[in-house]
Amino acid sequence: MSTETARNQSGSSIPEPAIVTRQLAFRWPGQTTTTAFPDIRLAQGEHLFLHGPSGTGKSTLLGLLAGMLAPESGTIELLGQPVSRLKAGTRDRFRANHMGVIFQQFNLVPYLSALANVTLPCRLSAVRRTRTSPDPETSAADLLRQLAIPDDHWHKGVTELSVGQQQRVAAARALIGAPEVILADEPTSALDADNRDRFLDLLLALAEQRRSSVVFVSHDRALASHFHHQQALGATP
Repeated sequence: MSTETARNQSGSSIPEPAIVTRQLAFRWPGQTTTTAFPDIRLAQGEHLFLHGPSGTGKSTLLGLLAGMLAPESGTIELLGQPVSRLKAGTRDRFRANHMGVIFQQFNLVPYLSALANVTLPCRLSAVRRTRTSPDPETSAADLLRQLAIPDDHWHKGVTELSVGQQQRVAAARALIGAPEVILADEPTSALDADNRDRFLDLLLALAEQRRSSVVFVSHDRALASHFHHQQALGATP
């Protein structure tokens, strides 16, 4: 299934691809049904909206792109690297260095403050740490400020924050250290329409500042206008 262009691009030369998948398929252990996915080719700095009803494998595809799952068949290339052929530990290091993931349930560390959650990728990845200027704490504070988290909330435990604030902390954690690829799994599902659109505009603006490619998964087609491209996942056989 081909990618549909959601808005016009400039006539400049086509950038190198950030994500390329070919003939990708996945089957959960113990299951007989294999889910096949459409091919993806996403240029560096561009944003893709993946949509489809429940059961079409949206979160599974994001797990494959993140290297958290291994495909049954097909290939995944991220930033020119054959991620689908790497060993699990190498995939984990690649994700830590080059990818920011926003999970549907945020997956923040509950015993850490908001600021410490945001700087966590820089403690796990020297690559991400060297991309922060002048240091991870200052970069994290700048992101939290841009995402409208009040200064007096930065040192609070994340469980003390509202759902919307936790969502923005998760976004800041994904963005710190300028990862080349951002993957987001329905992070706006708990927000009303106004806050959802405001969050998306800010997330994508920050991603554009850092030339990050974004793959955003949702069942809500109303979000498609925010993205360069959209692609549908078909129904599970």
